[in-house]
Amino acid sequence: MCHSLNVLNRSKNGVLTFCNHTKLFQLLFNNLCFELYEWELDALKEYIGQLDLNYWENHLQHWAHQRKIPISVGKKHFIILVNREEIQELLGLLSFEESGIAYLNFQDIDYQFIEN
Repeated sequence: MCHSLNVLNRSKNGVLTFCNHTKLFQLLFNNLCFELYEWELDALKEYIGQLDLNYWENHLQHWAHQRKIPISVGKKHFIILVNREEIQELLGLLSFEESGIAYLNFQDIDYQFIEN
C-alpha cells in the first residue's frame, strides 16, 4: 500500500489516485480495484471510450440482468458487466486533467498600493 497517494478524481462510486513512490494509478470503482501504470490507464480509457454501448444494450436487451455492457479485463474468462451510467462515471473518473488555471504572480498584478 502506497503512503503517498494523490487523489486525482472522485465520483459517487469510485476514486482515482496516483502514488508518487510506485508510479502506479489506483482505480477503485464499486468493489473493484485496479493498479495500473500510465500506459495501462490510457489503454483502459481508450478501450472504454470505444465501447459501442447501443450495440451491447440492444444485443442483450432480453437478458434478465441490469448490466449489459461487458468490459473484458485481461483473460477472456474475466469480464466486468456495467450499465451505461457506470460507463459514464468511469469515463469521468478517467478523464482527469491538470488544472488549466494559470495563477497570477504578485508581479503580474498592476496595482498601486496606497497606505492611508
